[in-house]
Amino acid sequence: MALKAVLDSLEGLAPEFAKEYKQGSDGRYYLDIDGIDEHPDIGALKRAKDYEKAERQKLAAKLKEVQASLEALTEERDNILKGALPKADVEKLEESWKQKLAKREQELTEQINNLNGHLQRILVDNVAQQIATEISKAPALLLPHIKQRLKVDFVDGKPVTKVLDEDGSISALSIEDLKKEMVANPIYAPIIIGSKASGGGAEGGQRGGALGTRKLDYAKATPAEIVADIKARKQAGGF
Repeated sequence: MALKAVLDSLEGLAPEFAKEYKQGSDGRYYLDIDGIDEHPDIGALKRAKDYEKAERQKLAAKLKEVQASLEALTEERDNILKGALPKADVEKLEESWKQKLAKREQELTEQINNLNGHLQRILVDNVAQQIATEISKAPALLLPHIKQRLKVDFVDGKPVTKVLDEDGSISALSIEDLKKEMVANPIYAPIIIGSKASGGGAEGGQRGGALGTRKLDYAKATPAEIVADIKARKQAGGF
């Protein structure tokens, strides 16, 4: 039986023959015979394997060298970047940005407040003034009570005037509903246009100076206080 010089596996080979092989570094099995390196085919194969092994070792060493160089360059870069901007300058720059951000935030807050004030004047103050003028012969007296029933709200991103209920919550009432409510309220009857509760005339108005020594702040007074003051003025001829 002729034995092969190189085998990929010893599987199926008789033990007496298998012991004649030695496993090489590549996992294959080589026939252990004196002078095998002198055989032209076997010698060339072994030299090729030795060359491959040497080249592999060279490449591994070169790769290790490149990795070491890369790590050194990375460390050097980091040190340069750290040294390019001292810690004090970093803190100073950060503080500068904080101040700039705070200033911009204040500017935007002021703009928002101005915008809200503008919306308040247009959608609450002006609307309340229009309602008071339409339904009252003493608009200034009714104005604060109408204003407290109005609020600016946003619907689909657009500001609109909303009517509040007596609890201060946004309701489904319209401006016309609020007008009717004010006109129908007996508390405001003395100053509602066309109300039978209102009285007096030009002559009464001329005699109203007698109450000039006592003036009620209607903007701060309750409805009951306003009615009481109006009745007192009527009796004195102030209305």
